[in-house]
Amino acid sequence: MKGMQKKMLLANIQAGYMRFEALLAPLSEAQMTIPHTTGTWSAKDHIAHLTGWQSYLLDQLQAVLTNSKPPVFMPGLSTVDEVNECFYQEYKDRPLAEILVAFRASYQRILVMVEDLSEEALNAPFPWRPDIPNLWSLIAEDTYEHYKEHGDAIQQGLLHM
Repeated sequence: MKGMQKKMLLANIQAGYMRFEALLAPLSEAQMTIPHTTGTWSAKDHIAHLTGWQSYLLDQLQAVLTNSKPPVFMPGLSTVDEVNECFYQEYKDRPLAEILVAFRASYQRILVMVEDLSEEALNAPFPWRPDIPNLWSLIAEDTYEHYKEHGDAIQQGLLHM
């Protein structure tokens, strides 16, 4: 969406996050930790996955804000599946409470960083990823679009529990 306004982007991020949190709110710890969705993932694993991608996004946003190149993302890994497996292995043994705190904290940091970005920066061509047209599209991909994708997977898994 060319020329997306920051206000609309922030509203979309917040609305997507609130829908995702509303899905999680009634779930028990067992419902959050028992694998029941995509492959062997639990709701906790989906949340950890989102947290990993939000951390990546935060590195990208920090680089834009400081006009520097971001750190190399997952050196040695070349596919999204490899990255996702790495995130899964990194977080799978961590407690649910720790995952939720990290997810919520990274969400809050994203909001603050997006607020700090100019409309021009959000809509400019993305400096180091030619496959991404502009920064706002990366932000959408790693926030509200991602929340919906994984919220749908969790919801589908709950139907089969």
